[in-house]
Formats: sequence, C-alpha cells, structure tokens
Amino acid sequence: MDFSSLRAVMDDIVSWRIPGCDISVEKDGENVFRYQAGYSDIDAKTPVSPNALYYIFSATKPITAAAAVRLMEEGKLSPDDEVGKYISSFNDIKVHLKKDDGTVDTVPAKRSVKVLDLLTMTAGLDYDLHKPAIEDVKIRTENRAPTVEIAEAIGRGGLIFQPGEKFNYSLCLDVIGAVIEVASGEKFGDFVKSRIFEPLGMENTKFSLTEEEKKNIVPLYSYNRDTGKAEKYLYGNRYILGSEYESGGAGLSSTVDDYMKFCSMLSNMGKTYSGKRIISEEYIDLMRKNHLEGNALQDFRSAWHYLKGYGYGFGVRTAMDASLADKYMSVGEFGWCGAAGAMVLADPENHLAVYYAQHMLNNQEWIVHPRLKEALYKDLGF
Repeated sequence: MDFSSLRAVMDDIVSWRIPGCDISVEKDGENVFRYQAGYSDIDAKTPVSPNALYYIFSATKPITAAAAVRLMEEGKLSPDDEVGKYISSFNDIKVHLKKDDGTVDTVPAKRSVKVLDLLTMTAGLDYDLHKPAIEDVKIRTENRAPTVEIAEAIGRGGLIFQPGEKFNYSLCLDVIGAVIEVASGEKFGDFVKSRIFEPLGMENTKFSLTEEEKKNIVPLYSYNRDTGKAEKYLYGNRYILGSEYESGGAGLSSTVDDYMKFCSMLSNMGKTYSGKRIISEEYIDLMRKNHLEGNALQDFRSAWHYLKGYGYGFGVRTAMDASLADKYMSVGEFGWCGAAGAMVLADPENHLAVYYAQHMLNNQEWIVHPRLKEALYKDLGF
C-alpha cells in the first residue's frame, strides 16, 4: 500500500505548528504503516521515537468506557443503574441553574442520574477541577485524592442542568471510573489492568508511574497563539488530581504500540486478531451506538463542529450520516481524541485501526485529525 498522502500530511504538520507526531495503521490485523515526523524535544532536536511515552489525556475515555461495558457484560453494572447506588453524593443531587442576570437557582434534580447519563456526557456535570469540594478532598487527603472520594466530591458540587437534557463534555467518565471501582469491588486501575491491559499485552499503559517511569514521558508542549510557537508545558497532566487518583477521563499514559493493541481489538469488534475475546460484539455495539438525540445531539455537534455527521456513544464519537460529512466518512467508525492531540480510530467495517500521537496542548485537532483521516482513506482507496 502506498501511504504517500498520509506521510505528506504528517511532514506538513510538523513544518507548521506541531513539534512531532507518530502514527500506526493496522489493516486486517496487520500493521501496514508506521511513521514518525518532527521532534519530541525541539530544543534538543530529538527525533520522535516509536517507543515514546505520552500522556494520552482523553484518549483514556474509550478505555474507561470499554471497562464499563465489560463490567456490564459480567452482570455487575447496567446503563439504567442510578449512580447514587455507587456514589452516595448523587442521591438527591441538586441542580444549579444559572439565570440570564447571573444569579443561580438551586433546584432538585427531576430524576436520578443514571450510568447511561455519565457514559454519554448528559449527566449535567462540568469540567471544573477546582470545585471547593474537590479541593477539600485534596487538602484532607494530603494530595492522595482517592478516586471514589473525588467522585463523591464531584457529586457534592451538583449539576449545571437537569440529567439527560443536554450534552456537556465533563468529568462524567471520571465518575464512571469510581463507579467501576465500587461495583467491581476492585480498584479501578486494577480492574482495567486485569480485563483489558493484561489480556492485550499493554504493559506500558498505566495510571500511576514510578519516578523513573515519569522520566520517560516526552516533553509536553503548549501552542502559544501570541508567539505562534509550541512552548514546553511544565505542569504535566493537570487531570491527575493526586497520587491515588485514577482519572477515567484523562489519567493514562501510553505508547503508540501499546494503545494500538486496544484500537485493534475495537476494530475487530472486541476480539484480538489472534482470537482472544476481550469484550463481546454485543457490548462493543452498545459502546459505539449513538445514544444522543434532539438537543443533546446538537450540543455535541456544536461543540465538535468538525465532526459533522457524527454522534456520541459511550465515551466515543461514532460515524452516523455520511451525507452530512465534509470529507469521506466510514459509517460505524468510532474513537476519540486527547488534549495533547491523540486520535483513536476503530473502523470495524473496513477492519482498520489507527492511533495517532502528538504531545501538544492547544492541539489543533480540528485541523489535524480531518486531514489525517482524509489522507488515510484516500491512500487506502476507499
């Protein structure tokens, strides 16, 4: 296969704003393209290594969603479960409605928050990491911030709209991580490790890193719009709230080869190409099905304007309507992205899996990802 278009896009990306990038493409279970461009460290002129370790940020979300459906398959969780069954602060939760004059009305929730609401970002949460209740947990636990205690704090902070009425990208998948911990009786990270990482051989995908492992994280950059340059970001992954916090929304680090094992499994409907079943087809379909309608679907498409024709499943975008897309769309393709620019793509209809990595905040994904997908499908002749 000739991947000249995809190679050209990556070379152009690193001559533009992105310091460096790496991509892996798998077709029918075989790696057909692997390419790195640019630098992992601009100052040191260090080329991107295929073994680089990255913060994957929200590329964590599809893994958390996969863990949730795996727990459903085990009969220990249901989309219809009330979240308060697992996280007590979600019982009798309050909704803080901001009015046009800037004041806030606090009212009871019209119904309980369900697991389905969390998985589809319709629960009414926001992405405020500095709520007083969260800060109180960090202080009280001396920055350990255990996963379930943070989820309890998120519930105490209340909701910004009634459950199910809107879509809002938020801390929902972080709460799902805590729900999995309570429902399974295992630490969230241990559950994910035993059900997903170990069966797939993902040895380099982790929530917690040793000090030595942290040294292997490649420099993280942030694009400075004022200077027009990528500058080193010295604060690491701000979504990791404490030493014991396993963020289901953004807490993992991984390598391209490791994450590709997960993508490959998704593209083969829950099974490795060597035949090992991780998640049933039924539950992969549940995960990649669009669960939004009406205002919630419009909210999603407004927030991600470049995802025309897409809906949202459990922690993933999902391609629904090719007639709405600006470029080629493979209906049924699903995946997500990450704050530093990661792109996850699983296309079961074409037996295609892709993982793209870069390490820059203000990541320009609305430009980069459509270009990558267009070049990819062009090179494959689709």
